Amino acid sequence: MMKHKIGNRELHPIGVGTWGMGGDRFDDGNVFADYRDDEREIEAIRYAIALGQNHIDTAQLYGAGHTEEIVGEAIAGLDRESLFIATKVWRSHSLRNAVAHAATESLRKLRLDVIDLLYVHAPWDAIPMAEYIGGLNDALDAGLTKMIGVSNFTAAQLEEAIGLSKHPIVANQVHYSLLKRDSVDDRMRALCEKHDVTIVAYRPVERKALTDTTAPTPVLDAAEKLGCTPAQLAIAWLIGQPGVVTIPKASSPTHVDENFAAMGVRIPDDTRKRLDAVIGSA
Repeated sequence: MMKHKIGNRELHPIGVGTWGMGGDRFDDGNVFADYRDDEREIEAIRYAIALGQNHIDTAQLYGAGHTEEIVGEAIAGLDRESLFIATKVWRSHSLRNAVAHAATESLRKLRLDVIDLLYVHAPWDAIPMAEYIGGLNDALDAGLTKMIGVSNFTAAQLEEAIGLSKHPIVANQVHYSLLKRDSVDDRMRALCEKHDVTIVAYRPVERKALTDTTAPTPVLDAAEKLGCTPAQLAIAWLIGQPGVVTIPKASSPTHVDENFAAMGVRIPDDTRKRLDAVIGSA
């Protein structure tokens, strides 16, 4: 069976994405905290962990900081060594002298002594890359995180980041799915393979575009043939690729169960070729 890793840590190939837990985004783009569903979302995270999912992904931005608090509550009292907790530094703290401060605040909310993987959330045009890559390295040197990564980087940006970083860049978290392919092209694959960078695919089911009858016909046909849902097929398509893990959101045990069932979906080579021919962007 294919092993899925980030850096030197072996992981369950399906992680737990937390965007939308503990808050969301207003129409004007600003994020907000929402405490109404905390209990249900904490239960869902704990349920996922109980099934063996050990990779929990969150961010400073999510829920205006409240999402990290939800994750912290969910993992409180659990076996820390079995978990892999990742979070991301937002633009507001991307200057070199601010990154470690953001990591320290994330640690407080997550109730952790050290983060497993600290990302910069995106490349910021107005901030020199050396600032936030340097800041990530400082956070690692200070013992605030075990590994560092980037998010939403193109192949060219990833190559620049690798060149600037004293420590290995172990992951690039990108929007990647059956319907969104441009973030992982041949150049990205080759670069990640050369430098042992794991692709962490977010939005794997395209916010329901791959969960019902709106999915493209080849996806619906393949799911029916394999006896799974389109969402399970979409997740299986991702984790069947070397060097790729994914982080679907699962805010209830029912969603966790459906995502987890993707582990049992085996896509034959001919079906994968047909799926690879699906062209589109959600």
